[in-house]
Amino acid sequence: MATWSSESAGKESCPECGSVYEVTIHYFPMRDSDYFNCEVCGYEMQRWNDTASPSFKLVERGQSRKNETT
Repeated sequence: MATWSSESAGKESCPECGSVYEVTIHYFPMRDSDYFNCEVCGYEMQRWNDTASPSFKLVERGQSRKNETT
């Protein structure tokens, strides 16, 4: 599906592991319903149901807590 436009939305950090993502918002003529989980720890960072749909590009890997033992 073609986008109408897109724009940078800056950077967003995962609250669980600290991974940093560049976020781009894409605007579509139809509503998109989806979600994004952090690639490092799996935390759900965003959920949307809108014509504005974010995409995430990992730019700095945080510390995954999945492999930690206590």
